[in-house]
Amino acid sequence: MGMNVKDLMSIPVFSEARVMAGEQGITRNVCSVNMMDAPDIIDFLKPSELLVTTGYSLKDNPDALVDLVRQMARKGCAALGIKTRRFLAEIPADMIQAADDLALPIIELPYNHSLGEIVHQTLNYILEKRAEELRYALDIHRSFTNLVFRGKGLGAVVENLGALLGCPVQLLDPGFKVIAASPNGWRMDDGCRSTLMDHLRSLAKEEAGMTAFSVLGRPEESRTFTVVPVRTHRHQSGFLVVFGCPFEAAAYPLLAMEQAVNVIAFDMLKRQAVEENTRRIKNEFFTDFLSGEIGSRREIINMGKLYGLRENQPYVCAVCRIDERLENPEGALEGRWRRLRDAVYDRLETELADRADGCVLFTRGESLVFLHPVVECGEREERQMVEWLRTIQDDLFTWLGVSASFGLSPCIRHFYELPRAYREAENALQAGYRSGRRRFVQPYRAKELSDLLRWIPREDLVEFYENSLKELAHPTDKEKMDLLHTLSAYMENHCQIAETAKRLFVHRNTVVYRLEKCRELIGQDLKEPDVTLRLRVALLARGLLYALDGDGADGESQSVHH
Repeated sequence: MGMNVKDLMSIPVFSEARVMAGEQGITRNVCSVNMMDAPDIIDFLKPSELLVTTGYSLKDNPDALVDLVRQMARKGCAALGIKTRRFLAEIPADMIQAADDLALPIIELPYNHSLGEIVHQTLNYILEKRAEELRYALDIHRSFTNLVFRGKGLGAVVENLGALLGCPVQLLDPGFKVIAASPNGWRMDDGCRSTLMDHLRSLAKEEAGMTAFSVLGRPEESRTFTVVPVRTHRHQSGFLVVFGCPFEAAAYPLLAMEQAVNVIAFDMLKRQAVEENTRRIKNEFFTDFLSGEIGSRREIINMGKLYGLRENQPYVCAVCRIDERLENPEGALEGRWRRLRDAVYDRLETELADRADGCVLFTRGESLVFLHPVVECGEREERQMVEWLRTIQDDLFTWLGVSASFGLSPCIRHFYELPRAYREAENALQAGYRSGRRRFVQPYRAKELSDLLRWIPREDLVEFYENSLKELAHPTDKEKMDLLHTLSAYMENHCQIAETAKRLFVHRNTVVYRLEKCRELIGQDLKEPDVTLRLRVALLARGLLYALDGDGADGESQSVHH
């Protein structure tokens, strides 16, 4: 923003000045100007500041002049203006070399203008430039705001921004789907689009600011993108993507984009306020429904229709919870957890909208709950739902860095059976957590195996656990913990090495190596069905024993450490 060293040379007082060195830094920003001849001058300089001097205090010390250039470059100063033919006959060659190496412009100032004149005209130019930019920003902001006030919507803002920049512009939602686009768009090949999506994914995780980058598309064809996150009080509200517009060359395109982002953020904030009020009303209805406070089935059916639920449509219910909340139930992470929950809600809402008509999502306490219509009730539909929920899990982890788990109910014939389906999905979720797992999808079973294991005397259960897992029963170092974690993931993924590697985000060869180590320590062939069954039960017993120890069970020698 403001002017750079190149702009500086157009001021009348610099008409006879010459850039003697460091010409590669000609685009350095100039935000202020300073005039000083004190030996400790560097202590008073600021980034993007132009220093004008006669060099009087350093005239007899060439090394100090070179050191001044190095320190100014380190501090991010804009340029050094030296008035020669008074105390310095010429600029030393070592000083010129240092300025060229560091791309710090050295300007030889004209002899016929005083330093006071140079400072005065430079400051006036900077102030006029800033006032002009401010007027432009206000005009652009007013123009964009009027478009929204007149009901033209975000599409008109994006279209006008694209016309101002002369570049294609797109506004994306948190799931990277296009909300609005200017008509002068690009056609991106798959490779270019994939690279752009990867970069946006990274930005969403890092919560970074504006960034510009280039990707290689078709042979010898490079595409430049500038991305600005659009943020409200939510974790992430969207992205404004500008295709190939160089902002470094001028301030006005950047100002136009900043004002567009501000107006878009305010409009999104207004929309989100309406959405949150709608969500609150929906949550209140489903909370009353689940609590049995709505007695009339007809009232339930009528209210359900308002949210797209159909009376004779089979549904399954899923309960989702962020695993991090278990480790950090309260305290300083409260605000971050709320933002993560909002981000997961937005992501689920987008996925459900794409998945099928008639899906309903709401919150209950710390859980996200949704009803999903199915064609018919059966094992096939359950398997498909589990696979789809695992895909969502992977997306949440990859795009947001969030570990989430799901409990899934059996199919219900009518949506007014939701209270029972919710209890079953919640029980399935809790059963998964009791087994010590994270990032799982747990369908409901009429009587969970973990419930049956509770009837076994604790000392017998510990003996079975230790005999089954041998040296892995009580891992004391990271290597054995990794082996146990890999074995657990291998069992959960039906002994599929490729799926296990995917779940653990490691190479399949790493999984093979770890499983071989597990086989050596346990002394059993992990491919044998009876061994697999025994290990599955032992791993489930581990989670149960750990939960019991956490509840205060005595017997330190029998404790199962997590």
